[in-house]
Amino acid sequence: MRNKQSVKAAGMICLSVLVLFLNGCGGTELENKAFPLAVLIDWQEGQHKICYLAQQLSEVANERADGGNMTAANASGSTYYETHQSFEKNNRCQLDMTHTKAIIFHRGFLESSAFRTFLDTVRSENTYARNTLVYLSDSSMEEMAKLNDSLEVPLGSYLEQMTENEQEVNEQAFVTLGALLNEQANASRTLLIPVLEVKRDMPVINSYEILQKFESKGRTDVKEAQIYYLLAGQMKQMDLFLDKEEQVKLHGITCKRVFLLNQDKTTNKNTVTERITVSAEARRITGKASADRIERTLENKIEEICRTCIEKNDADLTDSSRRLALYAPEVYQMYGKRADEYRKNLVYEVRVHVRVLS
Repeated sequence: MRNKQSVKAAGMICLSVLVLFLNGCGGTELENKAFPLAVLIDWQEGQHKICYLAQQLSEVANERADGGNMTAANASGSTYYETHQSFEKNNRCQLDMTHTKAIIFHRGFLESSAFRTFLDTVRSENTYARNTLVYLSDSSMEEMAKLNDSLEVPLGSYLEQMTENEQEVNEQAFVTLGALLNEQANASRTLLIPVLEVKRDMPVINSYEILQKFESKGRTDVKEAQIYYLLAGQMKQMDLFLDKEEQVKLHGITCKRVFLLNQDKTTNKNTVTERITVSAEARRITGKASADRIERTLENKIEEICRTCIEKNDADLTDSSRRLALYAPEVYQMYGKRADEYRKNLVYEVRVHVRVLS
């Protein structure tokens, strides 16, 4: 990790020198630019409220610099574009978003019309990198901005480190600005956007917002999100607690599924059974749990969480509808794009096969 950071820092230094050289003959001087590492966006009473957590010029090449080298600057406007332009005019600088690591929307922003307008603006302006991380926040903008005084590194860099150090899920599990733009255009998959809350002067992920078919489906907790990642093939490893004395770690996780169309001749009602088969290797951390006990525990956990999520959020954590056209054309022909009706008639059948390593 240290070598990776050194190479990255060296690359940023070279890039900054190149930008300084190119701007010396015209255009915007480097000292007249602001480099936000994190952007906080809120929507209140028809107005955008934006806070840019920008890096001082002397620290541009060192994105892991101490958080105290950050400045927090606020702006407001009726649209995101207007707010962005107003900030540059009032502060006599140009915002350079190419270094931005994270965009943090305040709670409720996804449900507002401002969300889609923001994405339209970003797509047309092409100012942010597509791999910019996306979060929601339950804490106020002021609380989030103050984290730069308590964290050892800037907030944007801290969130980037959280993803780099994640041990359980794959990189594709993290929601980026590019993923949001793709989903806005295609509305074909499920995204779980992490929700941040400030606790003891630290940003903590306390839940996830479900974005399915580009519609907000409410919140899911960390344990439910874990099952989503498992079924999506995005889990590298997973801790499974059977009880206080027994814990195992799963890895080598694979998930396969088939769909069965059933018709009740008495009611003439169609139901779809999604038969899910999960395979994994297990290593005991504590206790002496048998393979049968591990399999039953995980089967029950998956079925309960998936069923509860449909009842509570009208959301399918297995993200099954996007697979129908390829794997179950007869089901797809019956329901087409009527995802709501499909979910109402969906039932789960889960089987888990575990090989316990000695």
